[in-house]
Amino acid sequence: MESHPHPDDTIIAPGLRAFMQRIVDYAGMFPPADLRLTDAMERFLSYRGEPERWMLNRFVIPTRRLEELRPFRQAIAHNPPVGFSVLGTGGATPEAFLEAFTADLDRIDQCVEDHSSRVRPDVMEVRLPASLLDTPELPAIRDFLAAVDAHLARHGLAHLDIFFEVPLTDQTTARLPKLLSTFADANADQPVPERSVIGLKIRCGGMEAALFPSVEHVAAAIAACRNASVRFKATAGLHHPARHYDDDLEVMRHGFFNVFGAAVFALQHDLDADGIAAILREENEETFTFTQEGMQWGPLSASVEDISYARSTLAHSFGSCSFEEPVDDLRALGLM
Repeated sequence: MESHPHPDDTIIAPGLRAFMQRIVDYAGMFPPADLRLTDAMERFLSYRGEPERWMLNRFVIPTRRLEELRPFRQAIAHNPPVGFSVLGTGGATPEAFLEAFTADLDRIDQCVEDHSSRVRPDVMEVRLPASLLDTPELPAIRDFLAAVDAHLARHGLAHLDIFFEVPLTDQTTARLPKLLSTFADANADQPVPERSVIGLKIRCGGMEAALFPSVEHVAAAIAACRNASVRFKATAGLHHPARHYDDDLEVMRHGFFNVFGAAVFALQHDLDADGIAAILREENEETFTFTQEGMQWGPLSASVEDISYARSTLAHSFGSCSFEEPVDDLRALGLM
């Protein structure tokens, strides 16, 4: 990226700043970038010195590779504390998940110790056990979440937000309202302010066309999260602002203006799934406008305060193997 003035010295609409604030979790180790860990970490640390750093959130890394960060002790020590979103190992059943979860938490503890608490692995992304999706009985899910909480307590990890990934299919999206209600109940039982919050992770794409969920499935997920007061984070495919066609994969890609704009307006205007889907289908990025007062799409508007509230309570962030592409696109649109 070229060097640019600090954002405080340029005209960036407060609506855009609220919308894009800490929105990108940098996942440079993952496709299609596929960088070596050392290269990805070096880029991440360099981005933290760029004018656009206000859009950068955490570094995404599998728990099993946390020990490989030891060569970066000195670099991390001379930087503000580094946030990590760690990818958990997971398991097909609750029993297998919890066994792997214990090892994951041990790795997190060791990483914090290695870096003298200069790292903050405070978010985990991990698949929900498939058996809980095959037979989504609420008591079983509640018992599983209680066991996860007990493991966190034994490790002394008072704050590790967990976003459980659920594949978006006809079957799973129909079950999301009940599933997310158990997430909300688990969150309500947590002490405040030291607590671990459960959320939903949605995969918006991948290296194959089949991995891109439909507009209807994404709309259903956003609506379900809004209705249950459960946060979501997204991953894969959201490199560019608006929905567009990918010639190589022959599939429509979702845009981050669409997904996060739909979440903002869904919360502010109580949109139903059809209303959310209409925003997700928008292919003209210029119809999303950002101003001193907030943002607008068609007849819908949201204030800066509304945007910030939606980002903090509903639409968390998205993982991207590129930080430069979103920044470059915003510059091309004249927004920065």
